[in-house]
Amino acid sequence: TLGAISILGDVRDPEVMRQAVAKVDAIAHLALPRAGEGNPRVAREVSMRGTEALLEACRDVSLHSFVLASGALGMYRHALDAWIDESAPEEPSTPSTRDRHRADEMVRAAHREWGLRATILRPPIAYGLGGAFKPFFLDFMRRGLYRVVGDGSYFLNVVHVEDCAAAYRSALERAPAGETFLIVDDEPVTMRTFSDELARLMGRRRPGRVPPLLAKFDAGRDVIEAMMDSVRLRNARTKERLGWSPRYATYREGLPGVVQAFMESS
Repeated sequence: TLGAISILGDVRDPEVMRQAVAKVDAIAHLALPRAGEGNPRVAREVSMRGTEALLEACRDVSLHSFVLASGALGMYRHALDAWIDESAPEEPSTPSTRDRHRADEMVRAAHREWGLRATILRPPIAYGLGGAFKPFFLDFMRRGLYRVVGDGSYFLNVVHVEDCAAAYRSALERAPAGETFLIVDDEPVTMRTFSDELARLMGRRRPGRVPPLLAKFDAGRDVIEAMMDSVRLRNARTKERLGWSPRYATYREGLPGVVQAFMESS
């Protein structure tokens, strides 16, 4: 009803990418591996070759804007529990975040070298009914399998999925080419506090703990290490430059609706 056309294919296929970008004026590159991807080789190919194919296809079209879905977890060098923003030194800390950073650098190079109107958005954990949040948080909690990794004292940074989507729309429309933005709500929260509130909303007992080493066997080393990075992200630049502000300022406003929708659909 909105005039969308589906094109099925592999993002690593240059011909599919050329067909996909024909006659468009804005692109949001979202075809990147999610947290906990089970096949690292495929994840790397999708991230590297897929981004290369898309960028090459974009050389032949005139775009108003190009927005890359990157990620904030494990991307910055920082002191423990420090507050940081986009000016912090970039130093990806795991194999998957290094791959994601390389994709970011490809996009930045396209902006510098041939004028791609590219913007990079870096959300941390987006919570909602889709993505990695459902299996690792909602499903595990409902089944009584949820555990807090370690003591839970480390900080999480989250954003409601609807606020994340709104940020992409703002970036596509405003096209602040050459810039990178953190897409995060107004208040970091410790894993222990977030987990206890999720349990309360779902009518479950306060979740127990699991040693990080055991959690890495289940969710993957990269996911756990990035999640436990314990950094507090600022969104001031995003608010100022994108004109964006989260509708759900913190998890306290956004999480109840997500849980209710999940419980009603289960």
